[in-house]
Amino acid sequence: MKGRFLSRWSLRATVVCAAIAVTLVTQVPPASLAVTPLSDGTLAGSLHVHTDRSDGRFPPEQIAAAAARAGLQFIVLTDHGDGTRVPDPPVYRSGVLCIDAVEVSTSGGHYIALGMSPAPYPLGGEPRDVVEDVNRLGGFGVAAHPDSPRPELEWRDWTAPIDAVEWLNLDTSWRVHLADGWRQRLGLAAALFKYPIRPTETLASLIDHPDATIARWNVAAKERRVVVTAGSDAHGAIALRGLTSQDAAQYRLPFPGYESSFRALSVRVTPDRPLSGNAGMDAAIVERAIRAGHLYIATDGVASPPSLQFTATNERGTAAQGDEIPIGGQIALRVRTNAPDGFSTVVYKDEAVWTTDHRRDFTVSGGNGPGVFRLEVRSDRPWLYSNPIYVGERTPPRRLDSVPATGSMPLFEAETTGWRLESDDASTRAVDIAPVGDRHDLRFTFGLAGGQAANQMVALVRLIPKHLDGYDRLTFTARADQPMRMSVQLRVSDERHPLHRWQRSVYIDTTERESTLFLNQFTAVVGSEPHPPLDRVDSVMFVVDTTNTRPGSSGRIWLRAAALGR
Repeated sequence: MKGRFLSRWSLRATVVCAAIAVTLVTQVPPASLAVTPLSDGTLAGSLHVHTDRSDGRFPPEQIAAAAARAGLQFIVLTDHGDGTRVPDPPVYRSGVLCIDAVEVSTSGGHYIALGMSPAPYPLGGEPRDVVEDVNRLGGFGVAAHPDSPRPELEWRDWTAPIDAVEWLNLDTSWRVHLADGWRQRLGLAAALFKYPIRPTETLASLIDHPDATIARWNVAAKERRVVVTAGSDAHGAIALRGLTSQDAAQYRLPFPGYESSFRALSVRVTPDRPLSGNAGMDAAIVERAIRAGHLYIATDGVASPPSLQFTATNERGTAAQGDEIPIGGQIALRVRTNAPDGFSTVVYKDEAVWTTDHRRDFTVSGGNGPGVFRLEVRSDRPWLYSNPIYVGERTPPRRLDSVPATGSMPLFEAETTGWRLESDDASTRAVDIAPVGDRHDLRFTFGLAGGQAANQMVALVRLIPKHLDGYDRLTFTARADQPMRMSVQLRVSDERHPLHRWQRSVYIDTTERESTLFLNQFTAVVGSEPHPPLDRVDSVMFVVDTTNTRPGSSGRIWLRAAALGR
């Protein structure tokens, strides 16, 4: 009796398992379509790759070999860091050009910096400050995984003048499914079973149309050029949440692999000349094309190999993806692809669909006015995304500092009265009056305590007797004995807001320069209010801390002409 009972349950379990297996097999994504090759002169690559130098699984040599098997010609290694490390020189590994870059963590998302000189101090803090630093150091910056459901990864400062933005990111694709509810989570769980059967296609099936990111990009593109790119964000593994960084390296799921990630999503860069085989020269060619936006995004897990040519021509000339062209009569948009049967090409002008066409080779009028034109090639899933062509000039926002102040309240009158010093217990600080030619400056000397970065800080504090109500800006002139970032903070220390602070940071170096900071652009350091309550601010602080200064560092800062304005 017992044997027959177990036998019946065994049979039922077998039937259930078989049903599940059949369901998974029938729901496995279709194989990537093999399309007729059509040369468009592009190089296939991946712009967002992590190695075992940060949180990736393998060293660069193994990753390059995987990229070669996937048919890539270049990869950009973007290990996490603060920008102070000297990038490795470009090198060919397994025939793949490897370019070293860095992914910097900010308080509002991650920013990839390519082609940047080593930073003289740790990059970090507000996104706008990191964007400014990367630009000043000659780098090209990409807002990484901007719509990630993880708050620490999501890009949150869309007013910062970023150079580029990732429209697609494989790491974000599966995280979105994990965060979107039980149906999506079940779909993600099913993908774990489908992945061993068709890894490339399974990864591609998780990619959705980036509506939120495109909407934000549309706003930015009206003011300036913003390059469109994508990132495999390949780590070769998925770390389990809740683990320390040390344990995460040991206990992680060994997928998605580098090769399947590279086969699922790529960027196709159009160089201005053929590669020479010299890694340094070729890296410069690839970087130049990326900066110019001469590239498009391909979801290779849908169809491969892709080809896309997109140009705009009018009386003033011809422009390709990423380029600008002045207004000059009717604009003719030329599109040529090798799209599979049934795919459509959607041409956008600004936010709206301009036209949809099912032909592989066609020309359409874009009108005779300004606009931002781009296109998508798709079936039921996205396949190709172009970079835009900009017709006419952009309209940048009005600068606040173009409005002159009508009144001021000086904070410094060639004496230390009203100023005081604050620091942690182990750091050192001093302030005195230093003669500089025929004037006297406030000299602020700091020495951060060594050891691990914790709460080391030194602050020069000016008490405000009348609060800031009615004032809209803080102006001062500063220099330092070394390149650095100094945090300028506003503080409220009453019972309702005990020691709450709002801050902006400024770059200073050995050259004296004037800075004007608008008070409504200060952001919260401590406290829930997004902007400072100006009628209760009682202190202005000039702060050096470990956000942008290494523990154990010391130096001097000279201040003069500090004043509140309105």
